[in-house]
Amino acid sequence: MRAFGADAQAAEICTEVMFHTDLSGIDSHGISMLPIYHQEIAEGSIDPAAAPVVEHDHGASVLIDARAGFGHLAGHAGMRQAMAKAREYGIGLATVHRANHYGAAGYYAIMAAREGLIGLSMCSTRGALQTPTGAKHPFMGTNPIGFAAPAGDDEPVVLDMATTTVPLNKVKVHELTGRQLGPDWVTDTTGTPVRNAATAYAGLTDESGRYGLSPLGGPGPQAAGHKGYGLATMVQILSAALGGADQPGNKDGFHDVGYTFIAIDPGLVNPANPAAGYTAQLREDLRAAASLDPAVPVQVAGDPQIAHRADRSAHGIPLAARLTEQLAALCADLGCRYLLETQPPA
Repeated sequence: MRAFGADAQAAEICTEVMFHTDLSGIDSHGISMLPIYHQEIAEGSIDPAAAPVVEHDHGASVLIDARAGFGHLAGHAGMRQAMAKAREYGIGLATVHRANHYGAAGYYAIMAAREGLIGLSMCSTRGALQTPTGAKHPFMGTNPIGFAAPAGDDEPVVLDMATTTVPLNKVKVHELTGRQLGPDWVTDTTGTPVRNAATAYAGLTDESGRYGLSPLGGPGPQAAGHKGYGLATMVQILSAALGGADQPGNKDGFHDVGYTFIAIDPGLVNPANPAAGYTAQLREDLRAAASLDPAVPVQVAGDPQIAHRADRSAHGIPLAARLTEQLAALCADLGCRYLLETQPPA
């Protein structure tokens, strides 16, 4: 990150977000994004030296200008502002515009939950990626939602999801590893599924509109994709409309992405503060529910990521061979030493 042009503080924040994301098993939004960020810096979409600034501050809300800097830095600043407002007013809202890709939405919600607050994070995304229900061509982005709630002394309950069946960068990971896509992930303009990851990723990123990600719930008017499409519309309004970010599908200039962060202090909303204990009990009850397969217990949102963090903390973070090649080439281009091992330690 320093070689890209970020200062020490920005580099530390961006690295922490990407490391936590990879450690949690979300390979689509961690270090695999570095080659893409490099390209966007070269194109002028990201200003690596830019720092976010507060543009408007009123009561429980704040508007932040990301100034086209790294999204992780602006996301971190946005949630910090929302958390500060929540401690004063019980609830805080921060909107961000002129922003870039900020990684995994759940990370910023977890920031709040780690400090006893309920956190909500969402963002618009640049380009036309999601095909609205009944449409031929993609129009909106993957428009993710992150939510985290404290659960006593245990890990928080965390929901981190795109409003598409999968995010674009999961298609990228399948392209890197040579795996076939799921049948309902990507469709062409006739509604036919595209299963080849390399073909799909190329068609999703060339801005031709020939392929689109299906909304959460599946493609076509007979599926339940209208629900994911509706959620994406909600996120677009809350993230982009509130802060004055770009309309979906705009391909001109820098990536004017919008974020919205909401933090809630349960102790100010209700002095008895039952939320954390309630959440812990709810998770315990859900995990104890009778499962269809006794060998596969019922999980709660965030459980897979908890398991990944434990496993990868012990055994290392695996990287696809093609990704290590890309990272080695990136380091050579930037004049950095390449220090990653191609295989995780035993």
